[in-house]
Amino acid sequence: MEKNKKSSTTKKISIAKIGLLLLFCVFLSCNKKGAGKAEYKLVQGKQTTSTFISPLVQIADEKGFFSEYSLDVETQLVDRSGSFEAVSAGKLDFLTFELVPHLSYGAQGADEILFGGTLTGGMAVMANKNVAEEVKDVRNWKGKTIGVKLLSTSELVSKYVLREEYGFKIDDEVKYKFYNENEPLIAAVSKGSVDIAFVSSSFVDSAVSQGVVYLFPEVDLQKDYVCCRQVANGSCFNSNKEAFKRLLKGEIRAYKIYKENEKEAVDSIVRATHQDEDFVRRTYYSPETSQGAIYNPDPNFNGVLGDYQILLDWNYVPRGVELSDFYNISVYADALSEVIAEFPNEQFYKDMWAYFLENNDKHPEFNYKKL
Repeated sequence: MEKNKKSSTTKKISIAKIGLLLLFCVFLSCNKKGAGKAEYKLVQGKQTTSTFISPLVQIADEKGFFSEYSLDVETQLVDRSGSFEAVSAGKLDFLTFELVPHLSYGAQGADEILFGGTLTGGMAVMANKNVAEEVKDVRNWKGKTIGVKLLSTSELVSKYVLREEYGFKIDDEVKYKFYNENEPLIAAVSKGSVDIAFVSSSFVDSAVSQGVVYLFPEVDLQKDYVCCRQVANGSCFNSNKEAFKRLLKGEIRAYKIYKENEKEAVDSIVRATHQDEDFVRRTYYSPETSQGAIYNPDPNFNGVLGDYQILLDWNYVPRGVELSDFYNISVYADALSEVIAEFPNEQFYKDMWAYFLENNDKHPEFNYKKL
């Protein structure tokens, strides 16, 4: 991609397409009561080119947790390129994938609220077969071309690590090429158009089948880096926090199953998606293929604040908007508090509260205490 094109795309992402936001929540699914048997309904987006939806949403739905909380969660297929604007414009209630585009939109005043976590980790570092042995050592990346998805966390993580820990001059000693989807990125590294590529875990097998060599999980570059978050249309979120609280309560209970009972979680996801059991296990649990992914609904404001600062440092987003202006942690805190009250003898949820205290205390509205 030409440098000036990258600059206009990534540094100043126009939100003009969002228009005047003429689609108000009253006309949409958000905040509608009495839809079917559920008192509340939310519509999430799923990318047409990916099998991915948060497994916590899938487990919570399949196990009936959302039904217990009178919530119906509907899924709509969306193209990646239009999904972020769809949330800002209110055409979708929430998404559970990606981070950087939402930070970019939020920094420019788009009608979005980040309110929960999806995962940390989950990306693989892969290489063209002709340079694979050489670039197993990151110190040998000098002079190489790196392929990443446009506006991906992998770009931020790798640039930060290569600059701060290895002393490389970005765009001079290492160069970047940008792709909208995993498929063209994999094709590029297979053909040698790029030497190294950061690929989603669910595409590793496909990449290997095309002759690309797996190197290591991205968490080897930066441990537990924050990735996909949950983001909602801001107007709908603020007018219907009860629905989002119920969504998070279901995910919190699903998280317990995901962490404590692999078989139950896998079986639930298989029933929900009709995917192959081996594929589900490899995607979410296998150390070799999950790429260190951990699915946690906690907002982890502190971790995202670090990514936001990197965006500011690289002049990818305009200054003047604080992350906390479009980042809500209170609804998650309310949801977790209610689950703890509902299951007072479950230490797991109390441990989740301790994690919340540790990873969200940099939010200016943080006023929470130990149990």
